[in-house]
Amino acid sequence: MLCCIFNYAPLYRQSIYKRMDEELDIQFFFGRNLCGRQNSGIEKLDYAMFRNRPEEFTIKDFGGRFPWYSGILRLPFRKRYSAFLVTGEFNWAYLPFIVLCRMLGKKVYGWGHGLKRPGRHACLKRFFYSSMDAYFIYGCKGRQRMVELGFHAEKLHVIYNSLGGRVDRQANAALKSDIYMRHFGNSLPVIVFSGRLTAVKKLDMLVRLVSDLDSEGTGCNLVLIGDGPERAALEDAASGIRSRVWFYGACYDEAVLAELQYNADLCVSPGNVGLSAIQSMKYGVPVLSHDDFETQMPEYEAIVSGRTGLLYRKGDYSDLKAKARQWLNGHQDRDAVREACYDVIDGKWNSEVQIEIFKEVLDV
Repeated sequence: MLCCIFNYAPLYRQSIYKRMDEELDIQFFFGRNLCGRQNSGIEKLDYAMFRNRPEEFTIKDFGGRFPWYSGILRLPFRKRYSAFLVTGEFNWAYLPFIVLCRMLGKKVYGWGHGLKRPGRHACLKRFFYSSMDAYFIYGCKGRQRMVELGFHAEKLHVIYNSLGGRVDRQANAALKSDIYMRHFGNSLPVIVFSGRLTAVKKLDMLVRLVSDLDSEGTGCNLVLIGDGPERAALEDAASGIRSRVWFYGACYDEAVLAELQYNADLCVSPGNVGLSAIQSMKYGVPVLSHDDFETQMPEYEAIVSGRTGLLYRKGDYSDLKAKARQWLNGHQDRDAVREACYDVIDGKWNSEVQIEIFKEVLDV
């Protein structure tokens, strides 16, 4: 049996966790809490979906630097577990756990972003990643970087990321509506952002972008789907263009999200883009984000310049504005762009691809 030790059970991972539960002999262990202000408010999935009810452990955070997963050291001693799959990056809590598994002949697999640069505690980080029987990494560029750092290529498997299965084109076509005409009272292009409203997303640049484009003759509307610590500051920043900005708030109803996404024209994430790119492309919406691999999330690899969106030079607001204007005024074939987005999701970024990779590699 495979034992999964994951730091949390976020609702957005429901699709892949459900497939794992259905197709693997598996038991989940989830952290019952997340540490840090940036992690607050992440919706938790319902454990009723699992065949075997997950167990939980407490995450203790010592000064924000040394998280500890209480109780995981007992798990290698349970005979029914032949292997473990852990999520996340280098973590002090996993070091004695990995040593115990090695002593007891239990396999350990990792699932995360991988290592971009060794930095502090380089030797321990190398031990952490090199001790894995295999490591599932989200992006091709992340895998390439780890190979360059000296990790064995045959142990690194690109798993991509997902918010669901392959695209349902027929269901999507039924989402077309006049929701934005009704809300804004105009037919201007709509820029959308969906996700936590946090500082790392650089959403102040997005509000400024809409204001500047409007004053320069490229009028558009902005919809922010989500909530977070930056909301009040963003509302203040948008006071001059309030009629063009819709702070929709947090939404976990997929039917509502689907309509909001499908009827938008462009997703813009000035900071790192993450799963927002996958969510938008799932409904045929292209994405604009920055081009810096060192600070990006792996999902930015889904952006094929000119086909499924554009990349701007990180930190260059003028380039962000130019790229947004280029796309909004470019009169692209909307149906062709939508199909290109669908093709990207169907090709790699879905839970059906992910589960097949797990089944091929995991020895359980």
